[in-house]
Amino acid sequence: MKDAMNKSFHVGGSIEKALKGDVDLQAVAVLQEAWKVTARHFLSFIPAIIGLFLAQAALLLVGLQVQLGNAAVFFDVIVSGQEMTAELVQAGYMANFWSDVLSAPLFVGVSLMALNHAVGLPTKPSHLVKGFPFLLVSIITMLLTSSIQGIGNAIFPLIGLLLSMGFSMAIILVCEKRVTPLKGIQISLIATLKKIMPMTAIYLVVLIMFFISFATAGLGLIWTIPFFFNVKGIIYRNLFGITLQVTTVKKGDDNNSGNDAQHKTDKDDKVFTA
Repeated sequence: MKDAMNKSFHVGGSIEKALKGDVDLQAVAVLQEAWKVTARHFLSFIPAIIGLFLAQAALLLVGLQVQLGNAAVFFDVIVSGQEMTAELVQAGYMANFWSDVLSAPLFVGVSLMALNHAVGLPTKPSHLVKGFPFLLVSIITMLLTSSIQGIGNAIFPLIGLLLSMGFSMAIILVCEKRVTPLKGIQISLIATLKKIMPMTAIYLVVLIMFFISFATAGLGLIWTIPFFFNVKGIIYRNLFGITLQVTTVKKGDDNNSGNDAQHKTDKDDKVFTA
């Protein structure tokens, strides 16, 4: 016979501490840990990253096709080096916007995988779909954050960058802590502002890495994108904490002799409990 007992424990910060700025967030330490974590989980993580990229690319093409009638027109202008018309610029912006919004559940799946990495748990490519239970709230959150960022960019690009950094934890908060989209956005922004210096330093390094990756014809993105998600996972752990649930299974034979206990953490269903 088997008896199971569940226990939970918390790793990292908390929403209350993050809103007060009473958490430890050191830029160098976060970047160093993210580098090691990315190397450790690279082979299992990169298929999910590629899956997210392909989904976003497909949605982008559909968006261009719907608006222009022929998506190839957009790319022909880019390849030929011709000047982009206002119509093409608008089509590209809207297609990219809806690509990000509609791929939100997959974005959540990759983000939850990064949270696993941040607490030392392995993942597998199939975990990419772990964001589908949060389909509606993730899309709403992404729609809100992307819209506000777009307004910020229209006012002044630096404001858009600040909002992008400030909202970076919102969608994970909504799914991991089960808060509302507006609450997640608010918490993410306040917590970021409380740690604006280390957050800026971290994201500046990541931004430089993206520039270098594009300079290598995009090859560097194979490392930079997984690294970026792992950076966010570690930041999230340090700011808001992650709840783990451990199941203790006691085994006994029919003669009730030799009981033993096995401790395990269920990576699929019990890591991200509110």
